[in-house]
Amino acid sequence: MHPMVRTSVSAARAAMSAAACAARSSKVVALSATFAVGTVLGLAGPAQAQAPASIRLGFIAAMSGPLSVVGAEQKRGFDLALDHLGGKLGGVPFEVVQGDSKANPTATVQELSRLIDKDRVDILTGLSTSNELVAAIKPISDAKLFFVGMNGGPAVLAGEQCSPWYFNASFQNGQLTAGMGAYMSKAGVKKLYLMGMDYEAGHEHTEAAKKGFTGEVVAHAFTPIPQVDFAADIARIRASGADGVFAFYPGAPGIAFVRQWNQAGLNGKIALFSNIALSEPTVFQAQGKTALGIVVSANYFAAIDNPRNRRFVQDFRAKFGRDPASYAGLAYDSMMLIDAAVREVKGNIRDQAAFRAALRHANFESVRGPFRFNTNQQPIQNTYVTQVDQRPDGSLWLRQVSVSAENAPDEFAAKCSMK
Repeated sequence: MHPMVRTSVSAARAAMSAAACAARSSKVVALSATFAVGTVLGLAGPAQAQAPASIRLGFIAAMSGPLSVVGAEQKRGFDLALDHLGGKLGGVPFEVVQGDSKANPTATVQELSRLIDKDRVDILTGLSTSNELVAAIKPISDAKLFFVGMNGGPAVLAGEQCSPWYFNASFQNGQLTAGMGAYMSKAGVKKLYLMGMDYEAGHEHTEAAKKGFTGEVVAHAFTPIPQVDFAADIARIRASGADGVFAFYPGAPGIAFVRQWNQAGLNGKIALFSNIALSEPTVFQAQGKTALGIVVSANYFAAIDNPRNRRFVQDFRAKFGRDPASYAGLAYDSMMLIDAAVREVKGNIRDQAAFRAALRHANFESVRGPFRFNTNQQPIQNTYVTQVDQRPDGSLWLRQVSVSAENAPDEFAAKCSMK
């Protein structure tokens, strides 16, 4: 049996005050955190703190808006985790309360206000975009609730604004695109056109794509998040003389870009590169054969061969009729991380020092294979180069080309004051 999933439709406050968060925290967890000069000295709680009879888990993702494709796939991975966990989290019954972040920072803060103040969740997980994460970190930290991120990792939250309450179970943005610059040079690209969505992830992924590239960057352009008409941008690419393009466009804009790229006759004439945001199983059906040949970096893809991932992929295909995308795999891992940590503290999540230590242990079997947390609570993991290919039955899949980084940390941990 699944735990009850309850979606609230109550109106959320437009902003959340630190005082309200602190009041909620003192009533629900009766615990405190001690910090000095930004360094975590300890998270203390009374030894006799009683484990809750059940856990209220807040799940928040972009279920509507231009990146709803991302949120919907996260929900699929989340739901499959619920199936595999059999209705308990670390052996404790739990209830899910959902929120819609809409890939919008304002909506994110409003939904967090509801989940924390009204629905009184014990743990938070989810979020779909980097701009949501940047907006979310203060209310989450003020409320002293542990949050496990399912997608994205802005540089600032891996470095100067790292938080003991935030565990990134997905990737730091630059980490996901690591090695693509060198790969594009090796593939023969001499003139590179960089473009992406105009928000944190778009800037960080395109900057990461420049690292290791030895040719000329002819342009570095950004487009609004909702934009789906790329005719003018594609014309500029054609006129630039670029022989390679790195384009960061998740969700509906990514579908539109790849289709219009093909319609402009550039497929096969100018090499197209990205990370898994541009082309993977969530959009394969919509992109069709126009996606063939696109090279993307990934930290998770369905063909990774280990026992946990084989089971996950098999059951995902049985339930949803296709390969899981990275958003589903990382959501699944996030739930397994939380499950392992709750189990390690025997359900007593109110002992925050012990629960934080259990999360940092990351004592779960990841669908990605090797996984552990760095001192900034960002992943140390593998990054791969993959290519969209076609199986004999005509279905599309991501075929591994190489390993671009092995057991690699992000580059911002030294800027984080946590130890």
